[in-house]
Amino acid sequence: LRHVEHRIQMRLDEQSHTVPKNAEERVQVAHLCGYSDLDAFDRDLFQTRRIVNEHYARLFEADNSQETTITVGNLVFTGVDDDPGTIESLTALGFQEPLQVIAAIRQWHRGRLPATRSERGRELLTALLPRLLQAMSDTGEADIAFRRFGRFLEGLRSGVQTLSMLDAEPALLEDLITTLALAPRLGETLARRPSLLETLLSVNGRANSFEPDVEDDFEAAMNAARIWHSEQTFLIGYRLLHGAISAREAAGHWSALAETMIMAMATAAEAETTRQYGATPGVWAVMALGKLGGREMTAGSDLDLLVIYAAQGDPEAQTWFIRFTQRLITALSAETAKGSLYEVDMRLRPSGRAGPVATSISAFERYHKEDAWTWEHMALTRLRMICGDQALGERATMLACHVITQHSDAEARTQDIFEMRKRLYRDKPPKGLWDLKMRPGGLIDVEFVVQNALLTHGDPSVISPRIRDAIEALRGAGYMLDTDADVLAQSYALLQSLQQIQRLTVGADGTTAQMSDGLKNRFCRAIDVDEFDVVENRLEQAVSRVQALRCKIIGPLATES
Repeated sequence: LRHVEHRIQMRLDEQSHTVPKNAEERVQVAHLCGYSDLDAFDRDLFQTRRIVNEHYARLFEADNSQETTITVGNLVFTGVDDDPGTIESLTALGFQEPLQVIAAIRQWHRGRLPATRSERGRELLTALLPRLLQAMSDTGEADIAFRRFGRFLEGLRSGVQTLSMLDAEPALLEDLITTLALAPRLGETLARRPSLLETLLSVNGRANSFEPDVEDDFEAAMNAARIWHSEQTFLIGYRLLHGAISAREAAGHWSALAETMIMAMATAAEAETTRQYGATPGVWAVMALGKLGGREMTAGSDLDLLVIYAAQGDPEAQTWFIRFTQRLITALSAETAKGSLYEVDMRLRPSGRAGPVATSISAFERYHKEDAWTWEHMALTRLRMICGDQALGERATMLACHVITQHSDAEARTQDIFEMRKRLYRDKPPKGLWDLKMRPGGLIDVEFVVQNALLTHGDPSVISPRIRDAIEALRGAGYMLDTDADVLAQSYALLQSLQQIQRLTVGADGTTAQMSDGLKNRFCRAIDVDEFDVVENRLEQAVSRVQALRCKIIGPLATES
């Protein structure tokens, strides 16, 4: 079929997938496909389609031999008046607005959506309803799950294929409803692209690789990246939500995805800049800091980036690299018809917002040796090369290690770090008990304690952009007590695991009151416990220990004794 499609497109150099109806035109296609006889071509094409159709019908055929075990009471959605027994059944399932549920399903049955305009679509939906409603009930957010499924159903151009797939795959149906209820971002992606469900039927989905076509124009490369990124973001989030990957593994998946996008968009940005302004007048390297530097990203993390270049004797080089960097930022952050990728933060470059977006290696070295603040050296502990010239990236990394470890007054550095922590607490106070990053004893305190040790011991061998690796290096070198290292490593692992689920579902501002039973179960699974009370207890124990350690090593905040 692909062979025939190619010949159709070759014939008139047009984007078509349809075999011509006209016999004379079809003869031309047959000849291009190697046939001298049109009847033989038509016969083989028909036979191929028949085979495919038989396989397709078997794949999505509803299994009528399996009787459903779901019992939810009366479910009557026909007629004009609302059935009292149906209202009772929906209420028992946890629906707070049963009349709205009945009204919506009645509209579905009347074929008001593309998915249910065909008789087969309506039959499939009727067969699925008991399991659908039960799955919605099981999430603990029945009404929310129903509304989001409604939006998903509205997005289907034709419902038979998707509804048949859900009918044939009960586990997929349950996972779909859970996703819609607990992870709004993933649900919105599914509503826009229902075809993503098909990728979930394979164990691994698509390979995690993406190569931009540098022959494409810049915008085409950006759109292709956004389509692929959207799919991969959905797959990672879906697998995290449903336990196919652990919360601790998720950070590596999110970070690898971001690296792939940066490499692809840097390639596209370089090609576009070269097309407009000539060949690259030197070499460049894209460096990561923050969560990406440490390979610790979560759903929705932004990118802390630094672009460094080296050029010999070309006074116009900086202009070229600034243009390249501006295109890279656009490629990564601009909203196009296909969406966006990431928020990009370049504030950690020398001189912050006041400095050029691309920094020469000599300016990078001079600034950090002569003018940088302690907090900027703290940020450099997370520096890691993503793409570009390997030698330049290694040089920047070595310079970072040098300025981190070369100091004359460890006590002054600790005082600077203490003042920075107090300023953060004052300017960005924690939003509640589930502010896993900024609350006293949260992720920010672990990072500050570790970075204080890296900046005050002056040993390049313990520098590592990943916090847990830095903790073990400090322990191994004798710069950190085993008990302190255990507190930091265990607490950081727990906080990161909880944050992965939090950022995927309720976002950074979520509270216990906003969490359904289904979501609480996801938090339990993230740290391998059975009860949500245990999650909250372990969280409080972890932050208390980190808080006490930070008070001992760096100092107390205003509200701490």
